[in-house]
Amino acid sequence: MPYDEDLLEQLTADHRSVLVHFSRLSGIPHGDPQRKELVDLLTDRLVRHTRAEEEHLYPLARDRLADGPAVVERELADHRGVEELLGELRPTHVTSPRFDRLVARLAEEVTRHAGDEEARLFPAVRAVATEAELHALAVRARETKESSTGRPRHLPPTDRPADRLPPPERSVGERVRDFLTPGGPH
Repeated sequence: MPYDEDLLEQLTADHRSVLVHFSRLSGIPHGDPQRKELVDLLTDRLVRHTRAEEEHLYPLARDRLADGPAVVERELADHRGVEELLGELRPTHVTSPRFDRLVARLAEEVTRHAGDEEARLFPAVRAVATEAELHALAVRARETKESSTGRPRHLPPTDRPADRLPPPERSVGERVRDFLTPGGPH
């Protein structure tokens, strides 16, 4: 199905979608498990959106805007801050008062960041890019969002690493020797 939006329209639509989800979140009672489900959905959307911005919008802004490197560094700092909040929010139980404080901070940061981008960065990029470029970047950004994991970068994988210790039915001395021997037990 073809899309008829350019990159900036697509990213603005992402912002609107996220803000609608924050609004829905405010209507769900504190401690309700649905709040956690909605925050997980928001996390996925936010991470996919930031990947698209970082891979497609920010390189264009860095290369074409007079103050591009400084602007992009500020935007990336905002992204890091949001991902840190998401990292704190992930293990926090929905019934904890901390959960609601983190959600409020996240909503505030995302709202401020989106507003700043739409007011300053997007018009500046539109002034230096062609419509054809912005439409091509929209296609690539959509592909990036579809292929992204939706998990913040700094979060550890949920799978535990393999246990490399020898089985406990062996003596302590044998287990220590096997553990310290390159290649493991013989």
